[in-house]
This record gives sequence, structure tokens and C-alpha cells, in this order.
Amino acid sequence: AVGEGLEQVSDADNLFKLASPELALSAALVQQASALRGGRHENPMMASPCKDAHALDEAEQACASIPDADLRAACMADFCLTEKASVVDDAALSGVMEERLSDGRVPLFVGHGPCRDIGGQALRAVRTKGVRIAMECQELLREVGAAVAGVVGAQLKTEGTCELVVRPGTDVHDLLDFAPSGGGWVDADLGGGVGDPHGGLGGDSFVAGVEKDLSWNCWRLD
Repeated sequence: AVGEGLEQVSDADNLFKLASPELALSAALVQQASALRGGRHENPMMASPCKDAHALDEAEQACASIPDADLRAACMADFCLTEKASVVDDAALSGVMEERLSDGRVPLFVGHGPCRDIGGQALRAVRTKGVRIAMECQELLREVGAAVAGVVGAQLKTEGTCELVVRPGTDVHDLLDFAPSGGGWVDADLGGGVGDPHGGLGGDSFVAGVEKDLSWNCWRLD
């Protein structure tokens, strides 16, 4: 039996399940921690990337210095997925970047997954050849987005390269005025080709969410 007011909360009233992807990820990690450390094996509200209690502990310790709860949850997810300490620096620099760029168009983290428009459709993506770090991808988005009106977001897959997301009708050749580190842009994307299943040619003009996939990160300009 449970005490008064301690009954299970329905999905319709569960604020964690109705909240942003970042908060849902935080809740998933918290619930997994409680289940693992209490000896239970509950299914979290969304899949957590931490495979066991040891991995969760390592992620918590590695990301403990990140003050923002959403960034800390994203850091833990990336740490469990990649097992690379460099994700902690990326998360810390992302927080600093949001503070320093508050007067301009700021890359805001949308969630784990390739970017999608309000209808859940993929937007056109133009890939870089060598930008592989989250911080560099966000900086490229800020720089190019300030000059090219059609650039609305960026996405980065683990072990992949940064892709800028553009609205329909954007002249992607305007991106040639910029030279990303690592070799510039993928020529096929500039010519209208699509290099992977996440690089759509349609979509609306706004990054509204993600198609959930923990191996991807998506940002939009706000």
C-alpha cells in the first residue's frame, strides 16, 4: 500500500513526460540511478544511454562541474555514449558560450537527434568535411547564421561532421564565403545532393524539435 498522495502519476499529469527533451533526459537519468541503486530494473520514460550503475556513476563524476542541469544531463548522456572525457569540456564551453553571446543570435540546444521542423520533417543539411567538435559546430552556426539568413540550425552526429541546417530556398552557395576547419564543405551537398538519410531537401523554415537519437545533437539559432 502507498500513503495518501503517493499514488502513481498518470502520463497526462506527469510534468517530466510533458517537458522538454532535455528535462526528460534528466528525469531518465535520475530514474535510472534510483532503479539501479535500489536494485530495481524499471523502464525509464526514455532510453538512458548509461548501460549500468558504474557507467552512471562515472558520468555523474565527470560532469559534476557543469552547473546547468540540462547541460549536465546532456554531458552525462554524451559521456556514456562516447566514453570520452572531452564531452565535459564541450558542455562547459557551451554554457560559457550561451552567456557570452546573449546579446546576439545564440545557438540553443534542441535535443539529442537530427533536427526536425514543426511537422517532424527533415530540413536540408549541408555538411562540413572536418568540423567534429560540438563547440566548433555551434560557433560555425553562430558565425554563418549571422550572415546567411537561411541558416536556421546545426546538427552533429557522434563520429560524424557538423551539418548546417537551412530553410527551403536558401542559396547554399552563400556558404562558400566561409571556410570551416578541416577542409570546407561537402561538394555534393552544395550541389543539391543528400549524403545521408538525415539530410532532407524539404522541411519548414524553423527547427522545432528532433527525431530522438542519442548519437546526434541538434541546435537552433534563437
